Amino acid sequence: MSADFILGVFAVVYVGMLFGGLPGLALDRTAVALLGAIALLAGGALDARSAWAAVDMPTMSLLFGLMLVSAQLRLSGFYTLLASRMANGLYTPQGLLFLIMLGAAALSAVLVNDIVVLALTPILVEGCIKRGLNPVPYLLGLACAANIGSAATLIGNPQNMLIGQVGGLSFAAFALDCLPPVLAGLLAA
Repeated sequence: MSADFILGVFAVVYVGMLFGGLPGLALDRTAVALLGAIALLAGGALDARSAWAAVDMPTMSLLFGLMLVSAQLRLSGFYTLLASRMANGLYTPQGLLFLIMLGAAALSAVLVNDIVVLALTPILVEGCIKRGLNPVPYLLGLACAANIGSAATLIGNPQNMLIGQVGGLSFAAFALDCLPPVLAGLLAA
């Protein structure tokens, strides 16, 4: 298999990730990544055994489990209650932003940050509109804080899960080491 083919697949997938899909095709980022993997398999650049070996099952299992917990929290109304209490409280706009960022960072440290953002975004937008606030600064605060907070633990994001699994890292030691830069990042944001 030629390196040009592999680089071509990489370039197409990268463009798809950059734009959220491929022009003219009804594919999102996930489908573009899957299409790239299929192309590598079909083109012979990767065999099925190597592809399967590249998947870290403990990390995938942990990610799946945390997504299930987070989905149950969403279905139970936890995120709706949390966001509505924040948005409907008697807070100044700056106080509301602080609470949103603090809540998003804390939740993202113990749940997968992507799910936290997906669950809170629509409720946050609705709450901001009800209060007559422009939701953009609050959404930016949510996104920044979720990313920062997710760095605090081994279960905050898939990258940390993989690093923890492969490196055999201690959850508590990792959290203690990450706490100072996470707090500094959150204050800076």
